[in-house]
Amino acid sequence: MDYLLELRERWWSKVVENRLESREIIVKARVLAPEEAIGAPVRKEYPLLKGKEVMIQAEIDGVVGQAFTDEPTNFQGTLKDLYCLDMTRNSGRALLVAGINTTYRLLGLVDGTRHCKDDGPELCATKISEALYNLHGDVKTCLIGFQPAILHSLSRKFSNVRATDMNDENIGRNYHGITIESYLKNQEVIEWSDLILATGSTVVNNTIQDILRWAGNKSTYFYGVTIAALAYEFNLKRLCFNSL
Repeated sequence: MDYLLELRERWWSKVVENRLESREIIVKARVLAPEEAIGAPVRKEYPLLKGKEVMIQAEIDGVVGQAFTDEPTNFQGTLKDLYCLDMTRNSGRALLVAGINTTYRLLGLVDGTRHCKDDGPELCATKISEALYNLHGDVKTCLIGFQPAILHSLSRKFSNVRATDMNDENIGRNYHGITIESYLKNQEVIEWSDLILATGSTVVNNTIQDILRWAGNKSTYFYGVTIAALAYEFNLKRLCFNSL
């Protein structure tokens, strides 16, 4: 299944059902400065702060939804215009995801569509690792998508942790005793693990299909704001304790 294509159709059905397509609703997506998106967290390794990924923000009637992307671009138009965007690149997928998250927030279907700030990422990471440990015990765990606070927290709770990332600057780096591996090893790492925690931005970079296929029936969770609407539609487990 192409999850984002299916999400787009389900979203559009809701737009039509609520007669939103006939209104001149303006969707604005803008690139947020790092401090605006995440505040001033203790750690400085976040992709948002290093400029490797940015947060785009869509607004509909004052309601906000966000998405991570490594291909930021601006957009203004109606929801119908958003539906017709080219989805072959990360830039178009990110705009669509941010707009869908905003629409679902507007309709009261999801919350937590804005990234947490300041000490929020640290607090969320602790809650994530504690929740996973309480549910599954000390099992082999993998993190798909480097997030410094989460990886540190997992390393303190679980005896066997592996992590992958797309950023060449992170690959091969030892972080709290864990060597970050290439995303090209996602299948191997997922098959090795008993528990999978993946970034929600896999929706935008178009790797979520493979991750869910390789995970099979294993316990799989996603973190972050990007996957808010998709997690709602497909009943995926989302951990995002301090989002706004």
